[in-house]
Amino acid sequence: MANCAFAALGQTVSAGQPADCAAYASVPLPAEAQTVPAPKVFPACASYRSYRGIGQAVNYAEARACAWQERLAQKAKLAQNPDQPTSWVVGGSLILADLYVNGAGVQRNVPLAMRFACETEEWMATGALPEIEKRARGNREPFEFCDYAGNTFTMNFCSGYASEIKDERRSHYYNSLKSSMDPEQKEAFGKLLAAQNAYVDAHISEVYQGGTIRTIRTLGSQEILNDLFRGEITHFERKQWPVLSANQIATSDVLLQREYEKKVKGLRTQPKEAIDEGAVTADGLSSAETAWEAYRDAWVAFARVRYPSAVDAIRAQITLDRYRLVKTIS
Repeated sequence: MANCAFAALGQTVSAGQPADCAAYASVPLPAEAQTVPAPKVFPACASYRSYRGIGQAVNYAEARACAWQERLAQKAKLAQNPDQPTSWVVGGSLILADLYVNGAGVQRNVPLAMRFACETEEWMATGALPEIEKRARGNREPFEFCDYAGNTFTMNFCSGYASEIKDERRSHYYNSLKSSMDPEQKEAFGKLLAAQNAYVDAHISEVYQGGTIRTIRTLGSQEILNDLFRGEITHFERKQWPVLSANQIATSDVLLQREYEKKVKGLRTQPKEAIDEGAVTADGLSSAETAWEAYRDAWVAFARVRYPSAVDAIRAQITLDRYRLVKTIS
């Protein structure tokens, strides 16, 4: 099946090619790979940002030029660049694999893509073969080897990459909204976005940080908050206001305060062993609550100039969102 798939993609693959990484180690590199000087430190560029247009326009040539440097740095096991931590894994061989399997700025070359994917992680490479075959049969959706990461280490970095892609999409949406705002609304919206980012960052302190998947767990929890914010903005722009009774609006603050105080009291009894393993602490919850309060106030300030008829309902909705989250913390 794999042989037929590669043939359909215009590749030359020997008969009986096995679906394992040993088969791709000798696939020749393109000529441009031979001209890249070996870096002494991990490059400051980030090929995945050029490849996906994160914070900049998509530029496949720039992504490839950076990825060749990153690949050599990966092979030399150079230390992570603190300014570009994600590209230590989601860069180099991994981005070259995506570029060549998708034919992004280069001729599609699946065997070469498999060589690069195998350099990153063997299980990821071979596990992706069935989906590559689907694309050979006509599915032309963009392919991401990161979707098939098979170990916790790669999954953690790939989760960060996926989060950046979603952040970029949300940023485009928020920028599009600004075009319909007057100067006062734009200023209030900018402050709301800053407060929302600060709250999402502070939320890390109320997520359990134990175990090898703590990065995935934390990013997933932050993603829930980001999606909730995006969803509520979308609804309010359509004048779809929170469906809350007068009593719910009037009692939302008391409901949250009682739950928050109960959680703080419980967290203060955490044994030291649990805290050492990454459990949420009362101080961590308090820090996030302070950031949330600033976020709530920024929401109210923005609602007053953008959605003046629904300020009280929106304030209560944001408060009830927080109440539901606090209830889940343990």
